[in-house]
Amino acid sequence: MTRFSSPVSALIICMNDADMIGPCLESLDFCAEIIVVDSGSTDITLDVIQEFIAKGYPIRLFHNDWPGFARQRQFALDQATQPWCLSIDADESIDDLLRQSIAAVTQLRDDAIDGWYVRRRDKLKGYGYAHRWVLHNRLLRLFRRDRATMDINLRVHESFEVPGKTDTIESGVVLHRREMTIAEELARANTYSSLKVATLVERGKKPGLIKLVLSPFGNFLKFYLIKRYFLCGRHGFVYSMMVMVYSFTTEAKLYEASRDNDPT
Repeated sequence: MTRFSSPVSALIICMNDADMIGPCLESLDFCAEIIVVDSGSTDITLDVIQEFIAKGYPIRLFHNDWPGFARQRQFALDQATQPWCLSIDADESIDDLLRQSIAAVTQLRDDAIDGWYVRRRDKLKGYGYAHRWVLHNRLLRLFRRDRATMDINLRVHESFEVPGKTDTIESGVVLHRREMTIAEELARANTYSSLKVATLVERGKKPGLIKLVLSPFGNFLKFYLIKRYFLCGRHGFVYSMMVMVYSFTTEAKLYEASRDNDPT
């Protein structure tokens, strides 16, 4: 495979990711263009990026003050010039099989597919990458630039959407390399649940007692049993419990917000 040969714009948003962004950029050596949008790093993230620019990587570096996840990703998309875009986080990288698969599907002369789902393999602290038999999350990460849209009003869990047909790349995975401590997981659950609830309240979403009670347990069972995180031992149990905590925190905050906004 020729270096930087695929008609793909990789889209990365980052801030203070010096310890992660290097392997991410290195795994994108098949992309014709790498868009990096930094929102004000104070560590050596920008120095790391400049090192890759000096090596010849086709990086276009932008600064954009943080407007929220969705708007920042939209800003990155607006800078892209290639027919295909690959959305990837600074703490992720593309394994060799997925690189080859992306290079192959973006060379096809087939206008039927607007977007491709890929599988992401998470790294669990103290365990390593989740067991290969775990049903890794499917995420729409590869899509045609001129057909992608983003709901810029979403505060969290934002993703690009395409109107047409989609499919899944079965060979290769995105490696999610960030290992989080329990304290970091809880802090993220607290932050993300607040962002999600703010969006739900804006859209008139009402809480439900049944969902408050059952949704957390349902999400635990989904990850631990259906997605097979039990194969990761106690680490998979903890991971699934963190999903449950996030689900409960979101539903409880939505219930709290509805009471606070109730004029009676």
